[in-house]
Amino acid sequence: MSTIQPTTRANPKVAVLSCDGYDPEILDKIIDQAAGEAGFPDITGKRILVKPNLLKAAAPEEAVTTHPGFVAAVLRFLWKRGAASIQVGDSPGHQNSRAVGKASGIFQAAMDGGASWVDFVPGEPRHAAGAKLVKSFRLASALDDCDLVVNLPKLKTHRLASYTGAVKNLFGLLPGLAKSSMHLRFSDKIQFGTMLVDLGLSIENSFHFLDGIVAMQGEGPGNGDPFPLGLVFASKDAAALDWVAASTIGYDPRKIPYLRDAMGRGGHALESPGIDTGSYVIEKKRAKGFKLLPYTAQANASLSEIPHYLEPLAMRFLAERPIFNKERCEGCSACIRICPAEALELGRLKDGKFQVLIDDKACITCYCCHEVCPVGAVSIGKIVWRPGRQRKGK
Repeated sequence: MSTIQPTTRANPKVAVLSCDGYDPEILDKIIDQAAGEAGFPDITGKRILVKPNLLKAAAPEEAVTTHPGFVAAVLRFLWKRGAASIQVGDSPGHQNSRAVGKASGIFQAAMDGGASWVDFVPGEPRHAAGAKLVKSFRLASALDDCDLVVNLPKLKTHRLASYTGAVKNLFGLLPGLAKSSMHLRFSDKIQFGTMLVDLGLSIENSFHFLDGIVAMQGEGPGNGDPFPLGLVFASKDAAALDWVAASTIGYDPRKIPYLRDAMGRGGHALESPGIDTGSYVIEKKRAKGFKLLPYTAQANASLSEIPHYLEPLAMRFLAERPIFNKERCEGCSACIRICPAEALELGRLKDGKFQVLIDDKACITCYCCHEVCPVGAVSIGKIVWRPGRQRKGK
């Protein structure tokens, strides 16, 4: 079963259940019920790789990572279902996975749950059947030794992708700097989304539990605010799950390029994709007051269509770029290390404060710096363009 389900299957099933917190006894029942409704496969004697969201070091209550209580409940479920072995791992953008795992509580949840921790290193090339841009991926070697990937994303807004869930979380199966190279290679937002869908096609066996109990709204995926959504989603089909989850928080998934592409490649009609959600009716359960980010900005992508001599003027009015707040910056250089285009430099002002300088011509607006900043010193907005390494926020 591919991450993106083909048309030969019946309408994809997405289970959506209410769950107000991470109480183990209640959550165990919810995970078991969700798995049953969504058609969880027989895993007796199987090797399982559990892939949570470990974006960066953050406490569980910040909703940056999958909640450790959610991970623990899934581990109990997997052992009960007869798993032979379970590994837990991820590849954060710029921090050590164990350090992030310990800060988030997920490492301890894995240890307490009888799983082993795995650090991601490149494995054998994996063919992506039906890919449009990338025909094969060198994903984590842990995939070479597992029978099923159990994907545990966190429901969040996302500056680059608008929404992040099951499909986007699989991007973390690319080890280390391979993710940065993909951002650099596919700097256009639509192409980047196409690559995400290609990557999902390279993973043969997967199942997805989405932690939407406490989601992230606003400046996601790393600096937004927790939102008590109170929902758990489960499905074999990552695209269908994301379609339902994005709709639930108020997005029109047809306006999110990678979700539109994923569902289209699954053979589903976008006006009526035919997703089976059982008794859950999105229109009746849609979240109220959830702070969304704008849909993927077309302005940045459209710059490529503008004559070169007009680019400076166009950037003044169209471009949304990272803006660095010197009052908040602590000089940790996380943004410098993560930048795939090497467009950033760290300077120090006469008053001792740090100032990140950006080369506007080199910046690919991937917003990786925004994702990883530990103190919320990076915002996204329109700029007043200056040549070279200067910029003033508007």
